[in-house]
Amino acid sequence: MTDDAKQAWGQVGERFSALGRRIADHYQASGEDAEAREAEQALQRAAKEIVAVVQRGAETVEKTFKDHDAGRELTQAFNALGDAITATAEETADAIRGRKGPTGPEGGEDPEEPGDSEGSA
Repeated sequence: MTDDAKQAWGQVGERFSALGRRIADHYQASGEDAEAREAEQALQRAAKEIVAVVQRGAETVEKTFKDHDAGRELTQAFNALGDAITATAEETADAIRGRKGPTGPEGGEDPEEPGDSEGSA
């Protein structure tokens, strides 16, 4: 994982920790009883757990990208995605050409041009 990615994930952890502290501070200011202290501690535990999960996720992503087989699978997945997009684009282009071809709506001649009707002057 690049240093930029590590810093970004570190920033996520710091932001959630700061948010947890801010919530705890506001909650503490609203009343100083045993229930409020328990809630504050629960919020702090939850913030720590969130940070731990985010860090574990970042480490997992880093290990995955270092794994040669995972890199090969990622390449294959993107190749499959590209093939699917190409096939869809080709089918769409064929369908458009079939309806709006140079010689008419279905690739044949136009059924009737304006002014070509039998009774016209």
